[in-house]
Amino acid sequence: MDLLSDPEYGSVKWVRILRKVHKPLTFLCYIGAIVWFFMLGNKAFNNETYFSENALLPGLVTNEFNTEQAAKQYYNELLKELEDKYEDSDQIPVPWLIGKMSQLNLEVYTHNFTLDYPLGQGQVFYGTNVYGILRAPRTASLEALVVSAPHRSVSSHQKGTAAGIALMLAFAQFARPQKYWAKDIIFLVTEHEQLGMQAWLEAYHGIVSQTETLYSSMGSFWKHTPYDLGSLGFEFLKGSDHKKCLNPGKLKGRSGSIQAAINLEFHSPMIKYIEVKVEGLNGQLPNLDLVNLVHKLCIKSSIHHSYKNSYSWIRTRNKVEEWTNSIWTMLGMVSAQVAGVPNGNHGLYHRFGIEAVTLEGRDANDPAGVPPKVHALSFVNFYKLGNALESILRSLNNLLERFHQSYFFYLLTGTNRFISIGQYMPSLCLLCVAMLLRSLALWVSIQQSEEVSDEKITNSENTEPSEGTKEQSQNNGDKKLQECREESDMSIVNIGANYLLVHLLGYAVMNAPLAFSKLGYIYFSQSTQTSVFYGLIAASVFLVAVTPFLPKILRTRMTMDEWSLVNVLLLIELSTVCLTVGMHNFSLGLALGVIYTPLALIVSVVTKNDHKRSKLSEVILTCKRLLCLLLHPLSVVTLGMMAYSAYLYPEERFMEIATRGLDAAMEATMFAIVDSLYHDYAHHIPHLSSSSLATQDSTLLPTLTGRESEIAANVGGVGAVFMYQYTHRKKYIVGLNILYVAF
Repeated sequence: MDLLSDPEYGSVKWVRILRKVHKPLTFLCYIGAIVWFFMLGNKAFNNETYFSENALLPGLVTNEFNTEQAAKQYYNELLKELEDKYEDSDQIPVPWLIGKMSQLNLEVYTHNFTLDYPLGQGQVFYGTNVYGILRAPRTASLEALVVSAPHRSVSSHQKGTAAGIALMLAFAQFARPQKYWAKDIIFLVTEHEQLGMQAWLEAYHGIVSQTETLYSSMGSFWKHTPYDLGSLGFEFLKGSDHKKCLNPGKLKGRSGSIQAAINLEFHSPMIKYIEVKVEGLNGQLPNLDLVNLVHKLCIKSSIHHSYKNSYSWIRTRNKVEEWTNSIWTMLGMVSAQVAGVPNGNHGLYHRFGIEAVTLEGRDANDPAGVPPKVHALSFVNFYKLGNALESILRSLNNLLERFHQSYFFYLLTGTNRFISIGQYMPSLCLLCVAMLLRSLALWVSIQQSEEVSDEKITNSENTEPSEGTKEQSQNNGDKKLQECREESDMSIVNIGANYLLVHLLGYAVMNAPLAFSKLGYIYFSQSTQTSVFYGLIAASVFLVAVTPFLPKILRTRMTMDEWSLVNVLLLIELSTVCLTVGMHNFSLGLALGVIYTPLALIVSVVTKNDHKRSKLSEVILTCKRLLCLLLHPLSVVTLGMMAYSAYLYPEERFMEIATRGLDAAMEATMFAIVDSLYHDYAHHIPHLSSSSLATQDSTLLPTLTGRESEIAANVGGVGAVFMYQYTHRKKYIVGLNILYVAF
């Protein structure tokens, strides 16, 4: 810092070099980051998985599972029950589940929860979970394992889970008479997908509806306005009480501390292979030992298994093809983590310190895609699935302490290979270094311009004009001297006020969806998703149009050096955000860095008094402005959905594809905003079942059917990117609006 504050540091050699080479150096950092990431897919740059927890002892027990016939019977009875009594209903068959669990001599309980939908104009939804506890004969219920399965109705557009529930009940029947269990086993069936799971976990850990939220925890800092804005005709501006959306209720029965959980999503008693899901809330991952355990015991049980684009039955000696498959697997994991939304009920356990994974059964013609050579695979039945589940739970039963030895931050390149945090973080660090180098170069330029301005002032004061021109040049000299002094002075008030104002605008937009929803519903009779989506578009257009005029509105005149300093602050802030986010969710930090680093590097301050710009410079400047608009999160989401719609429906015309993509963008935005509201008010992001809500109020969340549901499922990741970039970190994206002024 002493060097940077030295008045003569501009003559230092490294400073002169930085001025010349910072542009190619930042470009090399950006390219180097991308190359580093893709090189990690090569076997020479990643590692083979291994066990760090020796107590697991995987595969050392003799399998004894013998209730596959009971699993088939449970499966047929459950299907008949759903078709006879619940064909037109989304409700969970509570009496049937209670009866079956009671017959197995489990401690059976029901759990009721309530959701006050934040965008539903007072709409309330209810749900019920059913769970049974198998008490361990060797301990006093100090620790527990969970086997869970979500309930999906017959009318759901997603694959059913009847086979998973049947397998769970059959395993409970097998495990009941065994004497070797050292931990309780909780068998749980949830309603409303992840919403029910989140409610059960909060109730299990004693989180009640009176728990403080983000706003109420601020104490006297956050107070409601004493004015009734609704009485003034602005009903949509009424203050929210900021209460929790989800009331988890209370549990009548509990066990001990939950060590691990296995979530089952089997739709059929005959599947081809198992997909192991690991991504959780906000990209959180389970301990790598648990993931390795599942893959290893699938091999022992003769079950084909996969993760993303890595398939256990595909082995090739072609190093290029193997490298390519590893890259696609990495990209699949990155896209899932960027979403921040769990791809199964397992993802909600992680925030409670519980390691969990989901086992999903897939067929040859699964909607997720057709892997190579899948038709040649033999079918996997209840017997093999039961053996695998038994082996996993008996290994977890051996645990002496919580998972802690292996990795919690990693990337998977295959079912048996991984990349540690120390190997992938340099790629993100290079992106941040590129932005920091750019900010340092701008700071050097600011200091140089101040030195030039000081020289001009000194020359103007020391220059003695001739007697003939003294009177004529006196006024001009005074004006030039005043201009030089103004250019050399930087007002901290101007910089701080504009910088703070932009962040306040971002905070305002972050809290705008509720107001947009009420405004559209009251005055325009529009659905929630339409009101929110077009409200965000209007807010974005307004901010882009108004931001360049903020200095005039505030009656402040900012110099070029002041704008350059704002640019420096934004670069430092963006690089810091990418790095700090990447420490928790590497994929999200990397995505932000890859998308917005080029934008941050090309942005520069351009004054209106610059008349020496050529036509080529004007064209380049216009392209930069268009790039800023195209990289706006709303533009990225909408264009991405249109491109994906064109990929799914190549036979349709352009306007049909554009309309379908726009609808998908609305859905993704709506899901992201709803998840964000749940995260703010209830400290989590449950993934609400759209079909269950839409059947009660179609204006709240629309129902998707057919291939449109496939679009919604696949755009969830992009929608969550939008959520993080625009909803959670909107102040940084809106902060880029201040760079429009620089153009």
